[in-house]
Amino acid sequence: MAVRAVGSGASVADLSRRGASVAPSGAMSPPAGDQTLGDLARAVRVVGPDTSVGTVETLLQHRPAGTPWLVVQGAEGPVLLGRGWLEALRAGPDDGGPPLASRRVEEVAPRGTLVVPADSTVGEAASLLAERRRHGEDVPEAIVVVCPDGTGVVPVATLFEQLAHHYAYRAVHDPLTGLPNRLFLEDQVQPPGGFRPGTLFFVDLDRFKDVNDHFGHAAGDEVLTQFARRLRSLARAGDLVARLSGDEFVLVTADRLGREEADALAQRILLSADAPVVVRGADGTEELVTIGASVGIAHGPAGDGPTGPDVLDRLVTQADTAMYRAKTLGRGRCAHFAPELLEDREHGEAVRARHLLERRLRAAVDRGGLSVQYQPVVALPSGQTTGVEALARWHDAELGWVAPDRFVPLAEDTGLIVDLGRWVLRTACREAAGWPVPASGSAPTVAVNVSPVQLVQRGFVDEVVAALTDSGLAPDRLCLEITETAAITDLAATAARLEELRGLGVRLALDDFGAGHSALSLLRHLPVDLVKIDRSFVERVTTDTADAVLVRLVVEAAHGLGRKVCAEGVETPDQARQLVALGCDSAQGWLFGRPADVPALAVPPARAEPDSVSGPAPLPLAGSDEVVVVSTPGRVITYASATAGPVLGWLPQELLGASVLTLLHPEDVGRVVAGLPVARDGGPAGTVHRALHRDGSVRWLRTSVQRLTDASGALREVVTVSRDVTAAVAAQEALAESESMFRHAFDDAPIGMALTDLDGRFIRVNKAYARLVGRTPEELAAMTVADVTHPEDLAQDDANLAQVRTGTVDGHLVTKRYLRADGTAFLAQVHAAVVVDRAQRPAHVFAHVVALRGDVPGVPPEG
Repeated sequence: MAVRAVGSGASVADLSRRGASVAPSGAMSPPAGDQTLGDLARAVRVVGPDTSVGTVETLLQHRPAGTPWLVVQGAEGPVLLGRGWLEALRAGPDDGGPPLASRRVEEVAPRGTLVVPADSTVGEAASLLAERRRHGEDVPEAIVVVCPDGTGVVPVATLFEQLAHHYAYRAVHDPLTGLPNRLFLEDQVQPPGGFRPGTLFFVDLDRFKDVNDHFGHAAGDEVLTQFARRLRSLARAGDLVARLSGDEFVLVTADRLGREEADALAQRILLSADAPVVVRGADGTEELVTIGASVGIAHGPAGDGPTGPDVLDRLVTQADTAMYRAKTLGRGRCAHFAPELLEDREHGEAVRARHLLERRLRAAVDRGGLSVQYQPVVALPSGQTTGVEALARWHDAELGWVAPDRFVPLAEDTGLIVDLGRWVLRTACREAAGWPVPASGSAPTVAVNVSPVQLVQRGFVDEVVAALTDSGLAPDRLCLEITETAAITDLAATAARLEELRGLGVRLALDDFGAGHSALSLLRHLPVDLVKIDRSFVERVTTDTADAVLVRLVVEAAHGLGRKVCAEGVETPDQARQLVALGCDSAQGWLFGRPADVPALAVPPARAEPDSVSGPAPLPLAGSDEVVVVSTPGRVITYASATAGPVLGWLPQELLGASVLTLLHPEDVGRVVAGLPVARDGGPAGTVHRALHRDGSVRWLRTSVQRLTDASGALREVVTVSRDVTAAVAAQEALAESESMFRHAFDDAPIGMALTDLDGRFIRVNKAYARLVGRTPEELAAMTVADVTHPEDLAQDDANLAQVRTGTVDGHLVTKRYLRADGTAFLAQVHAAVVVDRAQRPAHVFAHVVALRGDVPGVPPEG
């Protein structure tokens, strides 16, 4: 199985590449994460329930190796039969019945077959298997698939192989544009037999930042997506197109182009970037924006020259340098790499500033000009501080405060990060060891960031041991945070190094998860204790449904693998409440505390205000049986959860761009447009209304609605969460219909009927009873049975009711005298039955009354 192949040393990119040729755009055909089981199902022999066990055994012996199963079509549905079941059956005790071979297979068929419809996706089926394992149930060898044209099976091994390919694809492709990423390129050029770069075009969009600043990040994403499609369309068969980062793309040709050919292709790239792009502004209006691009060109070795990742890196660097030259010439241009460009660039202002920064940083590392601050990490939902993260800070006498995002990348590029990281590690361990133990008795942990450059150093593990030994800090109080970049560069080597560190007793965290090429496969392969979700997701977790869904998926995946989850960059109470609802274990950010020096931690750990994390989440998300739909103020659907399929028959991607009105019952659409209510009933749990399934049938949904507004108070999005209550509504309607039929039968019955409480007060009487006693039903509603009973029979009535109240009897059959409204009496036979409540206690008496002919004892004859 592919899952085992990854674990045995194959890279994620290897798994993605197996059996796939390079597409014309350089992107592989994505493995279908939403592929249905109907696509994977294999034919299987189906037998009837009356088939003998002996016949089944013969059939199983002759089944092919790929599908060694049979399916018996039982009364309760299809049941999977395999050789393992048969062996277990024969090894079981003899129950004294007929010989096993002659018995009907339905009598001894196993229980627990997993049966799914053909349109179930691979992901949905895997979730069902995971749910079984979570409840301690055995995982079957195969899943039975009910197809329109028959029954099939999907081996569980095939299911998980498809999932492995899906996650492997995600690891080497950009999630926004669908283009391959740099990891994919590096894998493609691996010798021997790898892709040989011909000419590399480095493309940088010129005014992309302006789009983000003026129209928002959503508009920026649309620009990137549209340009990626255009660039892919320019590639020829065998070429590679990739997104490196941000607004940087590369196109690598399979053949080495001449200068004129390269210029012609570069001009086509520039024209495609100059073409206007339609984006939607923050106010919802559509705008035309023009960005443009600058292109740098570098040529690979001629003939059979060297190839591999080093050659690719050199070409990227050269093309980047040429692109920088094109920008200095006025942007919207292309430039070819030439060695003299390196010299020209060295004299540029940006390079001089970088050299100054490098010199000052080197001096700060050598002379102790750095400091460490600590930011609290709190548990959710309690808000109790459980640890801190150590953060390097640099204040230079000439440059002032220098931001970490300036000096840390520089330190990594120049190799200074090794000395810088070693100093931060030793300082954090030494200071943390001296902090007082709080009243809770649990000393806070200290997290230290580890650069990819540090992690690959041979002596890094020894440095960690030395820092712990010299400081006296307990290993379980130290948490080392690595970035996904370090993991992806060499997954096997990273996992091995982390196992060494874990063997020391230190904790490990995967930092900034989601910021780059994150894949869930990283969580499976790396021995980390904690996953830290990047602040870019947290920033919009209360306002962007897609980000909230992604955070929930990461949390569930991490928890399923035994990892805890921490959210970074939490700045508002709404974000904290949303993260609590999504299941995050801990968080850090300015809401809980800004980075501080050691003296600020000498007091017991702080506790966030209870209101910061309590209360409902701002953005509701669906459970496994609920449908979430997000729409614009104009009712255009922008997001639909996967549960739209089983509930309404629509795939989420089919609903994007459609109107919410398409999901409503046709009779209700006009009422919605007119602003009239369509709900069946209301309440805190939401309103109940009709929806139209894709197959034309009616579904009843209980829906709650939340309207999200922007900073000005204008409506931005509408989020609805719906639960299918069709069965409940049908039951209510059936109950109402049966109650109506009962009421009609009761009211119009030819014999007298009366329902009373245990004290004899009338609750309901029918017309025949009212005629017998000469009164109207309305008059009797204010009376008791004693009011219409002959005085001489009252004592016996009281005795009968006493027996009913105590539960001694469940009814009576008596003959008694009644009084009419005019004072005359008549004799009647009464069959009284006790009606019990839900607790099986006597609650009411239901009586049938039939008038008897003849004289009434003790009463003079009439007339």
